[in-house]
Amino acid sequence: MAHRTQAVELARDHFIESGVVSGTVREVVGQSWQRSTQAGVNPELVEPAYAAGLGDSDMHRLVGNVLASAAAQLGDEPVSMIFADAAGHVIHRACTDSALGRRLERVSLAPGFTYAEESVGTNGIGTTLLTRTPTLIVGSEHFTEPLMMFACAGAPVHHPISGALVGVLDLTCAAGVSNGLLLSYARSIAERIEAEILAKVSVSELTLLRDYLAACRHATGPVLALGDEVVMMNRLTQQRLDVADRTALVARTGDAIGENAPLTLVADLPSGTVARLDYRPTSVGPRVVGGVFRVQLQEPSKLLGGGGSRHLRPVSVSLPGVAGTSPEWVRVILQLRDAHRTGAWVVVEGEPGVGAFSVARGIHLAHSPERHFRVLDAAASDADPEAWFDALVDELSTDEGTLVIRHLDRLNATLVESVASLLVEHSDRSQGAARWVVATRTPSTRSEAVETQVVPCFDRTVVLEPLRHRPEDIRVVIPHLLRSLSPNRELHISQSAVNQLTRHPWPGNVGQLRDTLRKIVTTKRSGTIELADLPPECMAVGRRSLTPLEALERDAITRALDDHGGNKALAAQHLGMSRATIYRKIRGYMIDPRP
Repeated sequence: MAHRTQAVELARDHFIESGVVSGTVREVVGQSWQRSTQAGVNPELVEPAYAAGLGDSDMHRLVGNVLASAAAQLGDEPVSMIFADAAGHVIHRACTDSALGRRLERVSLAPGFTYAEESVGTNGIGTTLLTRTPTLIVGSEHFTEPLMMFACAGAPVHHPISGALVGVLDLTCAAGVSNGLLLSYARSIAERIEAEILAKVSVSELTLLRDYLAACRHATGPVLALGDEVVMMNRLTQQRLDVADRTALVARTGDAIGENAPLTLVADLPSGTVARLDYRPTSVGPRVVGGVFRVQLQEPSKLLGGGGSRHLRPVSVSLPGVAGTSPEWVRVILQLRDAHRTGAWVVVEGEPGVGAFSVARGIHLAHSPERHFRVLDAAASDADPEAWFDALVDELSTDEGTLVIRHLDRLNATLVESVASLLVEHSDRSQGAARWVVATRTPSTRSEAVETQVVPCFDRTVVLEPLRHRPEDIRVVIPHLLRSLSPNRELHISQSAVNQLTRHPWPGNVGQLRDTLRKIVTTKRSGTIELADLPPECMAVGRRSLTPLEALERDAITRALDDHGGNKALAAQHLGMSRATIYRKIRGYMIDPRP
């Protein structure tokens, strides 16, 4: 055994120096070493990425219960039980041996950290995820030196219904005390997890699976099935659509879930492809428990010709100063048009920068441009509450026109009761009249007093979805904003640049997109905006908000990649960081390294 261990250690050292795998190394290990090298993993360090907020799901809680039970059976044995999800993120760790626990902490083998092979090299979790077979990695078979003290046995865990890979059950102990039983026990616990998942599978999930499999048998294109806790998609969905398109497609299906009748949806995907989704509900008795979507894909070029593809064009609703084509956008516009026609008072709710005020102004300009238009900002009511209230009284006393009360959720607390009484008084006599009142608010800063006293004075609330939930609108908004920012210039934007901007999450919504384009227009005054003209923050498509320091680091990496034609090694050398570090940060910031 000692001779075998020494031989593997020598083979590892030889591979690190030469890149050549010797014959004494198991094939699964040699292949993993090669993948680790290609991913830029540092063989001397363990630098796993960290992601907070994982493990908060019914399935992960179920896994935690199984691990707790198995740990109780192990007693004080120096073995740690670890469960990682399908992306390699450690979700649970059960370890009763304090000395082993401290060693695991030193290599960040703990909840929240990523032990995918591309992050830390060959190991029981990451290598099992890639091979999809039970895998034992002992001592020097690990690619990174700090992990060589351990033996790790990983067994894949699959969903017993969909067959999808749920994660990996890993048993880790000191390399010197491992044996073949470690892998057998890992398999046993993985089977217990799968059995528990099966026991929890409901009749509704089984019914949804039946409908999904029936659709897949005759499918020539993508098929999706969604339930309360289940998302299934066939291989054609994964082959024909990238991650951004699949994410947008799943988001679009949310408009149909719960509907008890078949319907058809249309979605513009970030790549420019248009998807038609034919929805059929799945029911258990009278209750709808999910649905199956058969998807037809149409390339943009095919939509511009004649024939049967014309009906896939998105609906366009034109308003002065705003633009959009998505079903979510159209629904909001139609609701506000109806409210304006009937004189119904409306609260428009949306994230900052989403365009709630612009939509209200657009409705006024489109349907009553000759009438009075007034804006009162409730955020300014703190400066002089009495003067603000007097202005509201004067405005409500007029017989016609549109009043927009912006930032209703930030109304001065001392005014809430008075404003509510005033609105009730005037709403009673304004029904059907030419006076239209609209208020805007954000969902993140709701005031309980405003919510319970002022909001009920309005007839309805309309929610304007954030831009990240309406990716097809980004393609319409971009040229609209460019025309407003450079009205006297011949400035266009390439399809590749539009596609990249569509992938960006835009946490600041249309306001952030406008600021970004304004920055571009200051340097690009004519011609066509290309991918290289986009600012660094647009090349990262992650959904997490970055700290100022992280944003600076992301921008520096993006610029270095751009300066060196996408070459990660040269960019890392330029920035003074290791290749492993720049690979990890590119993944963490979700930077597109293509030149």
